[in-house]
Amino acid sequence: MEHSLHYNLLAAHTLFQKRFLARLLREYPELLPGQPKVIDFLMSHPASFQREIADGCLIDPATLSPILGKMEFSGLIRRDKSDENRKNSIVSLTDKGETIGHRMRELFREAEEAACAGVPEQDRECLLRCLQTIRENSRSGNK
Repeated sequence: MEHSLHYNLLAAHTLFQKRFLARLLREYPELLPGQPKVIDFLMSHPASFQREIADGCLIDPATLSPILGKMEFSGLIRRDKSDENRKNSIVSLTDKGETIGHRMRELFREAEEAACAGVPEQDRECLLRCLQTIRENSRSGNK
């Protein structure tokens, strides 16, 4: 089992998330599950529609809606009506959300450095390319 791709992907993800979230939640204990992923997405994709956030975060839109509601209530995001489509809101981080997002980026860098300690840069780049391919293959359902 320890030599299988599925086990190693799952184990690496789980251990990385535990380390990252433990540090993040020590500083921001008010964050709820799903919120860090949305903050991270909005840091790279400011002013996004809910559908874009759901797709980018790999979350079902119905699951995302209550997450966004709690984030708006907590002052992490704001929703503004789109001029193009009044039914859809554009979601953006507030100053509070951006502050947390910047700190998250620092914590991600630290967690990545710790996780990749001893891995040569060339191997890191190869791993990243392989993971991107696996992600795309998994998303499109390639066999």
